[in-house]
Amino acid sequence: MTPLVGRGIATLLATAAYVAANIAFAPPATLLSARQAGRQFDNSDAAHTSVQYTLGALSSVNVVLSLALGLVLLAIWWTPIRRWLATLTAAVLVITALPYQAIAYYDKTDITEAYTILPNETAFWIPDAGANKDTQGVFESEEYLKSNRVAVKRFIVPHQKLTGSGSFFSGSGSFFDSYVPSGRLIIVDRTPFSREWVAAHNRGTSPKDESFPCQSKEGLNVSVGVSIGVSVLEANAAKYLYRFGVLSPAGDRTDPRVIFTSLYFSRKLADVMDDVGRKKVQTLVCEQIASRSFDAVNADAVAIMKTVQDGATKYFADVGITLDFIGWADTFTFDPDVQAAVNRRYIAGQDQAIAAMLQPYTATIQALAGADALRAFGHKTDGKLPTTVVGLPPDLGGLMGTLLRAAPAPGVTTAPVAH
Repeated sequence: MTPLVGRGIATLLATAAYVAANIAFAPPATLLSARQAGRQFDNSDAAHTSVQYTLGALSSVNVVLSLALGLVLLAIWWTPIRRWLATLTAAVLVITALPYQAIAYYDKTDITEAYTILPNETAFWIPDAGANKDTQGVFESEEYLKSNRVAVKRFIVPHQKLTGSGSFFSGSGSFFDSYVPSGRLIIVDRTPFSREWVAAHNRGTSPKDESFPCQSKEGLNVSVGVSIGVSVLEANAAKYLYRFGVLSPAGDRTDPRVIFTSLYFSRKLADVMDDVGRKKVQTLVCEQIASRSFDAVNADAVAIMKTVQDGATKYFADVGITLDFIGWADTFTFDPDVQAAVNRRYIAGQDQAIAAMLQPYTATIQALAGADALRAFGHKTDGKLPTTVVGLPPDLGGLMGTLLRAAPAPGVTTAPVAH
C-alpha cells in the first residue's frame, strides 16, 4: 500500500468518525437547545445564565469536533503538506479552518440571532422537534412588566447543525452541514385597533365610503356608520394566533432561507379587523335592520346596537379579540326620495298635532279673530286672526303667538275660515 493510499484511507476514516459523532450529537443537542431556549422567558437571572452557558456549550461541541477533525487531517497529511504547500495546504486549510459565508437563517457558521420583545408584544417559542407540546415557552409580558418594571426582553434563537444538509461536491458530509434554528419565535402584536366606518370623506378613519349598506324589511335602503375599538389581551394571544396564524415569509418556500426562517409575526389586528372583523359587524348590523320595518329601524336604533354589541362581543371573544366599544358613528342615511318623503311626513304629522290641539277652541279663536279685525279695520274680515290671545287657555298662548307671527301681513289675501 502506498503512503498516498494509506493517507486517503485514514482521511476517510477520520471524516466518517466526525460524521458519526455529529449524527449522534445532533438529535439530543437540538432537543436540549430548544428546551433551554424557552427558559429565556423565565423571570430569573439564574435561568438566563443557565441558558447562555448551555447554548454556548452545545455550540462549542461542534467547534471542538471540527477542530479535532482538522488536527487529525493535518497530522495525516503533514509530510505531503510540506512538499505540496502551494496546493494541498490551501485545500486542507479551506476545509478545516475557513468559515463559509452565512446565509440568513441557514448558516455555515453559528452567528448569534437575537430579538427584542416589546411591551405591546407577546412572544411564543415553539421547538422544532421533540415534545414541543410540553416544552413551549410563553413570555407573559404583562406579568413580567408588573414585577420587573422592564419594558423589553431579549431573546436569542439557538442554532444546531442539520444533519445531511451538506452535499459531497459543495462540501462533504456533516462537516459542511448548515446551522438551522432549533425552533421558531412567533411574536403577536397586541396594539389596540379602532375605526370609524362612515360614509363621509372628511371624517372617519378613511376618506372612502366605509358605511354599511343595508335594507329594511320592505327593501328600502338604509346606510349606517359604526365606531368600534378592539384589542388582543395577553391571556388571549394564543387563541388569536391559533385562529389567524402568521404572516408567510416572502420568497420561495422550497428555499432553505425561507424554510428555516426563525422569526414569524402574527397577522396584524388592523388587517384582521378591516377584513374579517368589518364583515362580521356588517353582517350583524344588516341582519337587525333587515328584520325590521322601515319605521322600526329608527325607533329601535338603541335596541339594534345593543343586539349587535352582544353578538360582536361573543364572536370576537371566541377568536381571541376583546371588544372595547362599539356604537353608531353617523346618522342613518336613506335614498334621497325616501328621505324627502320622511321629512314631508314628519311636517304633516306636526301640522296634524297642532290642528288637533286647536280643535276644541275653534269657536273661540274665530270669535276673537272677528272681534280683532273689527277693531283694526272698522269692519269684519273673515279669516283674520287676532293680535292678542286674551281669553285662550294658558297652554295655547305660546302656540297662538307662534301662529300670529307666521300670519300674513295686512293686505295679503288669505283663505277664508268657515263660520
